[in-house]
Amino acid sequence: MASIGVLGPGGVGGLIAARLGAAGHEVTVVATERTAAEITAHGLSFQAPGAAPVVSHPDARPWLTAPVEVLVIAVKATELLAAVQRVPAAVLDKAIVLPLLNGIDHLPVLRASYPRATVLAASIAVEAVRHRPGAIEQLSTMADLAIADGTPEGVRAAELFRAAGLTVGTHPDEQTVLWRKLSFLDPFALLTTGADAPIEEALRRKPEWLRPLVDEAAAAAAVHGVDINADAVESRIRSLPGTMRSSMLRDRQAGRALELDAIAGPVIRALGHAKATTTVEVARTILGNS
Repeated sequence: MASIGVLGPGGVGGLIAARLGAAGHEVTVVATERTAAEITAHGLSFQAPGAAPVVSHPDARPWLTAPVEVLVIAVKATELLAAVQRVPAAVLDKAIVLPLLNGIDHLPVLRASYPRATVLAASIAVEAVRHRPGAIEQLSTMADLAIADGTPEGVRAAELFRAAGLTVGTHPDEQTVLWRKLSFLDPFALLTTGADAPIEEALRRKPEWLRPLVDEAAAAAAVHGVDINADAVESRIRSLPGTMRSSMLRDRQAGRALELDAIAGPVIRALGHAKATTTVEVARTILGNS
């Protein structure tokens, strides 16, 4: 049994907290005062596809006050700087930090914030939502975690999450772990949010956007030494359930801050405006409609 902290028990963080708790680990969730109070009073409700909700009772706090062996960070990129104030560096010491954020720019920020900890590159592909504080639903069976396992800490983290029943893939190169997700998420999120529609309708409204977005994301990955199969990414996006919405589209429709810089920013910065023309065009469309 390991001691696990989960910073941000939203859709992703709540799912992780519920699954690790069910596997017998000691879980502490760190959240805003309201969310921590809700979970303390009512528990954490988690519903997987085809199953009834299961309620667990992790320790819930607005600040992490005791050391943990592993800290999972599952907040939005727009909330990262405020969220890490809830986890002092002295409490973490040499813990493993596993950030499940969109984008690539959070790694150096977290390594500066927690210099004694081991911050791993990781990503997760999952469709999960928080209906209200402490009430989490996984919408599809997909829950694929990727972890850079080029260190002993990475190997240990992968083993821990596999034992908890999650599908875990590994790669020794952290840029590969991050860009494999971003090269899919960037075109999917920009297309659906720019068209303000789920993927099937977005493809009908803006068919000219998909392939250039995919190609630009793949070219940006290549700048970082990562080879992405653009044909496979396009095929994957076209095969998604027609009603599927990206998290960015969900945020826009709910009036929340968008992770536009975290998702589109790395592509534009890697290629420059002259080569990331469609990414820039769609980003401007999203900003103009927000």
